[in-house]
Amino acid sequence: MLELLKDSTYIRYWFAVVASFLGDAMARITLIYVAATLTDAPAALIALVIIAQLLPTGVLGVFAGPLTDRLPKRVLLVGSDLARVVIVLAMIPALGSSWLLLTLIFLEGLGKTFFETARIAAIPAIVGNHSIPSAVALFQSTNHTLNLVGPALGGLLIALGSVPAVLVINAATFAVSAVLLGSMGVLKKVPVSAGEPQRYWAALREGLREVLRVPTLRFLFAFLVPMMIVLGLFTTNFNAQLLTVFGLPPAEYGLAHALFGGGAVLGALLGPMMVRKYPVRGLLLVTVALFGLSLAALAPTEWLRGQLGFTSVVVWCLLAGLGSSLFQVPIANTVLRDLPEVLRGRGVGLLNSVMITSMVVGVALGGLTASWPGIADSIVYAGLALLVCALVFAIPVRRATRVEATSEL
Repeated sequence: MLELLKDSTYIRYWFAVVASFLGDAMARITLIYVAATLTDAPAALIALVIIAQLLPTGVLGVFAGPLTDRLPKRVLLVGSDLARVVIVLAMIPALGSSWLLLTLIFLEGLGKTFFETARIAAIPAIVGNHSIPSAVALFQSTNHTLNLVGPALGGLLIALGSVPAVLVINAATFAVSAVLLGSMGVLKKVPVSAGEPQRYWAALREGLREVLRVPTLRFLFAFLVPMMIVLGLFTTNFNAQLLTVFGLPPAEYGLAHALFGGGAVLGALLGPMMVRKYPVRGLLLVTVALFGLSLAALAPTEWLRGQLGFTSVVVWCLLAGLGSSLFQVPIANTVLRDLPEVLRGRGVGLLNSVMITSMVVGVALGGLTASWPGIADSIVYAGLALLVCALVFAIPVRRATRVEATSEL
């Protein structure tokens, strides 16, 4: 994996991603803080902020695909970055208006939708097909680390009374990303289709149809729905579990979060080794089942806390972080490996739409199930449901494996 950091092309891509994602992580916590201070009903406005951040990718992500397949990746990446520079700077005078701020957050999310679709689709061109697992793992581990560091830096700047400073820094990170990505010649290439150029809607329909004809991708998209619903529910109720059920004080809460992030980084680093060693579909089933087990392990953790105290909590957080990260490398590897180059944009757009839409459903379910059956029980039941899903989806995988083995004889 570390050999990628010696590649001058990849290192520019990696620094661009680090800059962009660090600024995003800082701004995310800042905008939630601003939302909490703008109204007498902060919970409702915070929910709207989160929805405005996720909705563009969930609803519109699939529509970014045809443009990603038709235009040079550099045009979309640099254009998205520069547009977000303007949008984020426009948030500064809008900090006193909740609806104007929500509109700008939605537009920033729309820019991120085009950026992410083009960024993911460009990975094989940057690193080559043989290095996809390592590139995905390095990105995932970097992303998890930035999700720990970014909010901490944002919170520090908020404490110093510098909300506009966070937004200026976020805009600057997009500018840095645009400069780095704009210097990469490999991103100029446009995939060449064998047929005649198509109109946008025809290209979208054909792309989705061709993507879903690939058996491994059809299986993956179906399996993603329950997987991401559970992840969304867990994401919603994890903090509530630590703060309200376990009642952790600030220092222990911070340590628990750090260990969750550490487990996520470890899961991302283990991904390439596992992808090289095991069949990807089977690996995906096993890693999702392990995530389900880590959530179900909350049940004995509550009992063990009476015996072992805070130690049992940090062990559970480490396992949950590991479980929530392990399956992400097989997902990305399957999509980038099995998609033809001319369909990568549309395939990645569909992937992002399915993942984010399912996760938003999970977030909503997390809020509902926190009241009944309760925060802890909802996490445990979600983990058990994910285990059942993994077992059900294992049936067609086993049949397909038998058919493949028979055809080779």
